[in-house]
Amino acid sequence: MMQNLTCYILDDEQGAIDNLRNQLQVVCPLVTVTGSSSSVAVAAEAIVKHNPDILFLDIRLQGEAGFDLLNILPDYDGSVIFVTAHDEYGLKAIKFSATDYLLKPLDAAELLAAVEKAARKRESVISKAQISMLLQSFSNQKQSLQKKIALADVDEIRYVDIDAIVYCKSVNSYTTFFLLDGLKITVSKGIGEYEELLMPYGFVRTHQSYLVNKNK
Repeated sequence: MMQNLTCYILDDEQGAIDNLRNQLQVVCPLVTVTGSSSSVAVAAEAIVKHNPDILFLDIRLQGEAGFDLLNILPDYDGSVIFVTAHDEYGLKAIKFSATDYLLKPLDAAELLAAVEKAARKRESVISKAQISMLLQSFSNQKQSLQKKIALADVDEIRYVDIDAIVYCKSVNSYTTFFLLDGLKITVSKGIGEYEELLMPYGFVRTHQSYLVNKNK
């Protein structure tokens, strides 16, 4: 299913711009033209401002070239579709990693296919961004969990912030955790079970029976 996309048109012929607008309205009604220009400088300013999903670039302009725009905007990550009456520029377009290369006069089916390529690219970019955000969220959660410790007493399992532990005291095979809020939690494990776990967080073994948070 076609998604909503935005585009910008760079062409030095107003008739060509109008024709592309009209074809997009018919073939790709979900594509919105955010602007158009015959000037590379004007186009660059608009693209930085609006960041359209697609750039339709004529290659040969009066005194300029569509390639000039890409040299100005090397970080643009949308889709570039070259539209030209000159097929000798195809290889150069490929070097710029163009999404597609269309010859004038435009064929409706080829235009639709090019836009669909751009839509797939946008979905891929969004998916990568979502995956990146998910991984970052997981990393943050993992770091948060690493700062907690699970303590099982007779009633329940408590997840305690390691920073909230003042010290631990061991009696036989039991260990009592003394927390900042005055709470005491006794678990049926010896203090040695927790020494290696807590040492990276600033805990030191001051006595055979005590593990103390030196940050407190």
